[in-house]
Amino acid sequence: MKKHVRFAILAAAAALMLAAPFAAHSQILAGLSIERLGALSTTGTGARPFAMGGAYTAAGNDVFSLLYNPAGLAEMRSGEVSIGLHQRSDEITNTYLDLSAAQSSSHTSLGHIAAAYPLPTERGSLVLGFGVFQAGTSNLESVKNVYLSEIPATVENRFIQSGTIYQYHFGLGVDLSPRISLGASLVLWDESIDTEEDIDYADADSSAFWTDNVTMDLGGVSFNVGLLMRISDVVRAGFSFTSPAWLTYTGEGVTRYVGDYAGGGGWTTDPYRALIDEEYTLPMRFTGGLAITAGPLMLAADLSYCDYSQTEYNGLVITSELDPGMDRVLDATLDFRVGAEATLPQAPVRFRAGFAYVPLEVSTVEAVAYIADDTPSAIIADFEAERERTFFTFGVGGTIDRVLTLDLGVAFGGWEKVTEGDAGNLLTQERSTTEVVLSGTYRF
Repeated sequence: MKKHVRFAILAAAAALMLAAPFAAHSQILAGLSIERLGALSTTGTGARPFAMGGAYTAAGNDVFSLLYNPAGLAEMRSGEVSIGLHQRSDEITNTYLDLSAAQSSSHTSLGHIAAAYPLPTERGSLVLGFGVFQAGTSNLESVKNVYLSEIPATVENRFIQSGTIYQYHFGLGVDLSPRISLGASLVLWDESIDTEEDIDYADADSSAFWTDNVTMDLGGVSFNVGLLMRISDVVRAGFSFTSPAWLTYTGEGVTRYVGDYAGGGGWTTDPYRALIDEEYTLPMRFTGGLAITAGPLMLAADLSYCDYSQTEYNGLVITSELDPGMDRVLDATLDFRVGAEATLPQAPVRFRAGFAYVPLEVSTVEAVAYIADDTPSAIIADFEAERERTFFTFGVGGTIDRVLTLDLGVAFGGWEKVTEGDAGNLLTQERSTTEVVLSGTYRF
């Protein structure tokens, strides 16, 4: 990974880019925007799979199979209706040279509402399912305080974004044989996003405040195909293929710019409005998993691969326009997840734990945005992952009167990335995340 900083003075056709104050045609900023919008990292929800670290490709046998591997629906022998809540707290710290700024945020949303029902068949199993699941989040609050000695100037960047990515799953699972099940689901993506991005800039001669407000809607479609193999009474193997996701962002951005000079006088620009109509295509994903059940203990592991460097923006693969030696802004990732579930003897209570290793998909960062010659500009840089994105998960669940199950899942994790400059670390970014998922399921 290159460690030098690249300085990019980019045009100020501001709101045309998804919530970024720079040129809409810039491929590198398109990559940073899709990562910031949260569409690359769709971790899913559901207290049971969540508490097992998301290792659910071979372990699923309930409505959450719609989200992780639709072939698991065929394991169901009774109807289910499930609903859940998802709460997430983030603490983000940005340190630019010696200046540090921290921001905390917390958001609670609907985690899921889903139902599945087995249809009567002469042999085997045929199960239909439908669910609305929180797949990811665009909620983000970040502040950077910076002193640019080469200008010299002081800058504060503030970014506030809200939105929850929901997926509507329509799926079925069917037994092909006593040991093999097949499943498929159609997935519709939906989100409403509100973004505010500010640049507060001051040098020896002037001060300026630039702000961009964006409102967008996300729509998209993809599909999942899954296979579940019961190798023995103890071992199950699962495979899941997720198609490319065809996403469209539409909306409107409004930019305002005001300032004044130290010697007197100033300016206020009229609001600049621009329509947003951007298309992204996320690459396909392949996931394989194993689940081993030995008495009251189940162990599960998943391995997932996705080549995010093939992500397309308006029909073009996202590449770096700033460094010819760097072909891609996004990287391929190999995720690893493990989980365990233990059932207490003579009691309808289960304890769960897991671990998820989910590398960062983007390799580039916007170090700081500032004002140069009345134009929004940016320092764009590569970073090294000092600590890749990892999560430790825990949970507990219990059944009441055989028909009602309550489950709780908790995850702790985060990441750290460092951009090096000529005089040491230029920018250090850290994020700590805590998520709590509560689910209730009624069986009939």
